[in-house]
Amino acid sequence: MLSTLMKLLSACLWPSSSSGKSSDSTGKQDGLLWYKDFGQHLVGEFSMAVVQANNLLEDQSQVESGPLSTLDSGPYGTFIGIYDGHGGPETSRFVNDHLFQHLKSEETE
Repeated sequence: MLSTLMKLLSACLWPSSSSGKSSDSTGKQDGLLWYKDFGQHLVGEFSMAVVQANNLLEDQSQVESGPLSTLDSGPYGTFIGIYDGHGGPETSRFVNDHLFQHLKSEETE
């Protein structure tokens, strides 16, 4: 338990460049630990990590920064979404893929 907690904390506090773990543009995975190294938001940087309870990651998250409408003139801010995939990943993936864009289009109208 302690080693898993230490992996989680080190993934958030001391991001790595790469160390043979599977990775892609949206994050890296080491067993049941998923993490994303530094990303940019409106006023700085962020990183995030998830420790999974099972092999299929049902939860989704996102950080969007910049214009909060489809207009480049603003308003500006940072949107953070954490979606619980309780019972399966389909709904949380759908919300992750569509909610922010829907909110931006509603703000423009």
